[in-house]
Amino acid sequence: MTIPDAAVAPPPNDRMLRLVRAAMTLPPRVRGPLGSTLLRVPHPTPRLMAFMVSPEVRSDPWALYRDLRSRYPLRRVPPGLWLVSRHADAAMLARHPHLSVDETKSRLFGNVGGGGPFTEFVRAIMLFRDPPDHDRLRRLVARAFTPRRVEELRPQVEALTARRLDALEARGRADLLAELAYPLPVDVICEMIGVPEADRALFPAWAGSLAARFDLEPLRTPEIDRRGDEAIGELGAYIDGLIDDTSRRKPAGVLDTLVATSEEGDRLTRQEVITTCGLLLMAGHETTANLIANGVLALLGQPDELAALRAGDVPIELAVDELLRHDGPVQLVQRVVLEDLDVNGTTIPAGDQMVLLFGAANRDPDVFHDPERLDLSRHPNPHLAFSSGIHACLGASLARMEAAVVLRQLLDRFPKLRLDGHPRWRDTFVLRGLRSLPVTWD
Repeated sequence: MTIPDAAVAPPPNDRMLRLVRAAMTLPPRVRGPLGSTLLRVPHPTPRLMAFMVSPEVRSDPWALYRDLRSRYPLRRVPPGLWLVSRHADAAMLARHPHLSVDETKSRLFGNVGGGGPFTEFVRAIMLFRDPPDHDRLRRLVARAFTPRRVEELRPQVEALTARRLDALEARGRADLLAELAYPLPVDVICEMIGVPEADRALFPAWAGSLAARFDLEPLRTPEIDRRGDEAIGELGAYIDGLIDDTSRRKPAGVLDTLVATSEEGDRLTRQEVITTCGLLLMAGHETTANLIANGVLALLGQPDELAALRAGDVPIELAVDELLRHDGPVQLVQRVVLEDLDVNGTTIPAGDQMVLLFGAANRDPDVFHDPERLDLSRHPNPHLAFSSGIHACLGASLARMEAAVVLRQLLDRFPKLRLDGHPRWRDTFVLRGLRSLPVTWD
């Protein structure tokens, strides 16, 4: 397969794809529709990558994804980055043993590997560890996320959701992101860990700072990086104290399980327990919040599908999977090539990086019929919202359960739920989510 260096040529009358061409061809000092974005990006980040983090694409990435899939499914973006947009390739590479998940080697995420508390956190968590370290950590941590343990949490998630909705019901309008989708996953994580209710107000700011710290470098500022370092330091110190303070934390939670878990004499160290709790907050909060909010927005834009879900014509589990596919919270992951790799006849050199565009793969027409359409009854639905292989999301069943509980209660209690203004998208790309979701009801 020959990787073209020419600009992507858009079809007539497609503004988004004209902007793709502009991003690939404009001299870096020329101002155009994306001028301010292009000038923000440090050399040698390619202009296509600059375009990918532009406001146009962050709010509507689907045209770019369609073009990449159909024309350049394996797109080289110098220096040493490859965009992968087709489902078959992304699924294969997500499972490939010769690709590393070590973010500290990544050019894409800039100074994630530049030192400081956040870098040490990234190096420690299993999300970015390769075998055998990854396998050991996952085996021990998985005890806290068995299907039985997740199902045992359902009554607590239902109660926490009902409490949030109780506070909204009489008002008739709300920002559903700020008042339900964003705080609820923190409620659940704190409940799982055993955090006393008096301390839970600390956690949303920590979660937000960690998620922002992890985005693509053009979308980060020194202040975002500083807050991320502070957040992981403060969270780590808090969990460290909570481990010893058994009188304050709720018993039989994830923290107790992590501390007590042992297999063949092996157990998590104290620092591994602390970093695992940090991972739970970072990975379990933002993704679930975005799943809920993005999902509600998609449903409100498709009244026929929404009516079918309300009527019980579609199992809630199928609906959640389709929402994950249609507009999932995680748009991409990166992998570092450990050995020269052949992908469909193209050699990817060791040391290069693969950017697996799960958002594009999840709308691949070779896998999904009519992929742009929200079809809540879609089955089978082999989406990659939770990745695949040994690095598939350990908390996938928990996220699905939370989303199902929230959607069912929300739709049952607010049968006339509708938008109340224009939702706004956040200045992020890796994690796709809204800044606000104004709604009203009668």
